[in-house]
Amino acid sequence: MGGFVAWEKGSKADGSDSLAVQIAPQEHWPDLQALICVVSDDKKGTSSTSGMQRTVETSALLQYRIKEVVPLRMRTIVDAIKAKDFDAFAQITMQDSNQFHAVALDTDPPIFYMNDVSRAIIALIVEYNRTSVAAGGKNKAAYTYDAGPNAVIYAPAENMKEIINLIMSYFPQSQAFNDRLGVFGPSDGVPGELPLPEGFNPNVAKKFDFGAVKNLIHTRVGDGPRTLGDEEGLLGPDGLPKV
Repeated sequence: MGGFVAWEKGSKADGSDSLAVQIAPQEHWPDLQALICVVSDDKKGTSSTSGMQRTVETSALLQYRIKEVVPLRMRTIVDAIKAKDFDAFAQITMQDSNQFHAVALDTDPPIFYMNDVSRAIIALIVEYNRTSVAAGGKNKAAYTYDAGPNAVIYAPAENMKEIINLIMSYFPQSQAFNDRLGVFGPSDGVPGELPLPEGFNPNVAKKFDFGAVKNLIHTRVGDGPRTLGDEEGLLGPDGLPKV
C-alpha cells in the first residue's frame, strides 16, 4: 500500500486480523515530506525483536501504554492525517516517539537506542517549533525514532529549506546536499551556511564534527510497491547488471 497506512492490532488469537490498512492515499497529503538523518548504519547492540521481547516481559510502563495510550493516539493521529492537521500530527508523533523510548528505558535492563546525536536533533526540532509558537504560529516539524538512533523529521514542504539548513548547520556533511526534490534554488545559498530562523537559540545543541550524521535523505509520501517495466529494471535479459 502507498500513502498513509495503519497497522491494526486485531483481536483474533491466530493474528489473522492484525494487518495493515490504508488511511489515505498518496495524493491526499502530497505536501508532507520527510528528512531522514542517518546517524548510524552499524548493527544495533540490541535487535528490535529481542529488545521488544524483553520490554514485554519487564516493562510496567508498556502495559499502561498498550491499554491506555496507544488506542487513543491511533484514533487521534488518523483524524489528524485525514484533516491534514500538521500541528496535531506533529504533537502526537513526537509524544509517541518519546514514550516509546521511555518504555525502552523502563525495560530491565534498560535499552538505549538513541545517542547524543539523536538527542541533539530532538533539541533542534524542539527549539525550531518553540520559535514558531512564540511568534504566534504552530509546530513546523516533527521528529520520530524507531528502535535505533536515526531520526525521521516530518514537515510540510514549505518548511524543509529551513530544516535542512538547520540540520546541516549543526551536522556538516562531507558532500553537497542531494537536493532531489528541488528545495533550494540558485539564489538560495548553500545549505548549512544560511542564517538560522529568527529567534532561534543557537546554544540548544553543540555543533558536531563531520560524520556525526552520515547521510541525509529527503523524501515524501510514496505510492507503494509497484511492478517495474523492463526499461526500469537493473538487470538485463541475461540476469546480469546493466552496464
